[in-house]
Amino acid sequence: MNENLRRISFSILILVATLSILAETSRGILIPDPKRVYGISLAGLLMYLALIIGKNRRSFFPIFFVLSFFFPPILMLTLIPFRIKRRSEAYRAPAKGMDLLSASYGSNLVICKSVRIMSSLATSLAIEISKRRRVILVDWSGEASKRFRDIEHRIASPSDIWLGYKGILGSSYDLTLSELLSYFGVDQSAILNVIRKRDIRSSVDDILLPLSEEHVRIDEALPKPGGALIIDLSKLNARGKNAISLMVLLQCLAYDDRDFLVISPLLSPITDERLHGKVRDEIKWIISSLSKSGCFILSTHEASQFSDEFDTVLECDSCATPIYRLNGFRLCPWIGGKGKRLF
Repeated sequence: MNENLRRISFSILILVATLSILAETSRGILIPDPKRVYGISLAGLLMYLALIIGKNRRSFFPIFFVLSFFFPPILMLTLIPFRIKRRSEAYRAPAKGMDLLSASYGSNLVICKSVRIMSSLATSLAIEISKRRRVILVDWSGEASKRFRDIEHRIASPSDIWLGYKGILGSSYDLTLSELLSYFGVDQSAILNVIRKRDIRSSVDDILLPLSEEHVRIDEALPKPGGALIIDLSKLNARGKNAISLMVLLQCLAYDDRDFLVISPLLSPITDERLHGKVRDEIKWIISSLSKSGCFILSTHEASQFSDEFDTVLECDSCATPIYRLNGFRLCPWIGGKGKRLF
């Protein structure tokens, strides 16, 4: 290999390796992500090849001396969470006769094969649990009202419910809501401004329905002493459904001592595998906070990246020994691609 070709190859390998490391670290070093280990390992291999190709290695010693302080810690931070997650997915036999009422006091992820199943199963869960507890059901399909017959319920559109109520969360709620909605392309500063004016929806008309003249807080809209509040999102597009679902989940966190749970389908952002670190941390905070009084979040397989954050992970499937049967649906222990989870 002639000298010019050697230098060009060396420079290209170093450049690609550096860009690979920067790309992986920009996603957030401390956030567990098993896929990051491949990018970091590739960068290390490219650097090794560059050392072999490089003829005058001494002149590049300062560069590799500096990189040696960063590369091993980054590699360790990608490997450690990866191994912990695999251990946490060890299989244990599920208990027979799952108690949905007990599960409703924790955070539950139900993995479904399609949006249609998500919406239908959410309604079935709400019907079953609302016999014993007050439930907020986020209805994506608009069919829930037809299935609630002998159970007390109320139907509301997103424009009827006050979703800008800050409650006890104060400024932290403002920040969380603005960061999450900015994921859907809504300007963050505009969201903060409308929250301060006590009207969260005035600047996000592209994804929400227009406000009605009167709107109430979620706790006021819920039937008492029991029953379900159905928030009908059937007229919204996909982005609007996801945004409102997130806002309802956030709204429920504004009540420290709430006696109701929320059941909602949700895709983006929890199904986005390249999720920004800030939004990922906010989602983890939401899931942890919802464990206080309970939630059922129904999503697709991609949401399993957040499986460790939930108290329970289930799968709507056709397993031979389901934990629970619900209107033709079978709730089974989730079997992940790299391990197994238990109810």
